[in-house]
This record gives sequence, C-alpha cells and structure tokens, in this order.
Amino acid sequence: MFRVEIRLPDEDRLVETIETMQTWLKAQEFVPSTFGYSLASTRILFRINFTSEAQAAAFAKAFGGAIVV
Repeated sequence: MFRVEIRLPDEDRLVETIETMQTWLKAQEFVPSTFGYSLASTRILFRINFTSEAQAAAFAKAFGGAIVV
C-alpha cells in the first residue's frame, strides 16, 4: 500500500478540491484503495492509498502531496 498525504491550508476549497481530485482520478482511470480526509483547525489533511506506487507518485505530483512511508 502506498499512501499519499496532501495538506490543504484553506478549508473553504474542500469541495472544489475533492471534485478536482475525483475528476483527475477518473481521467487517469485510477482507483484508490481508500480516500479520506480529516479537518484540523483551519487545514485539511487528505490521505489516499493506492496499490500501485506509480499511481501514488502521479497523484502526489498532480496535487502537491507526498508518498508517506
């Protein structure tokens, strides 16, 4: 399992960001194992798991995240 974490500093963009991520995933034909987020103060932390390292790397690059080991 390859986890990507993405921090979003502006919670006002939550819905827009999720929609953008979902559109990107569909276009790439990627299906993450899990897709979740948590709210902490004024920031959001996305945690998305992939079975493929290449897919995780592409998603992290597209959204400014990082693969967490």
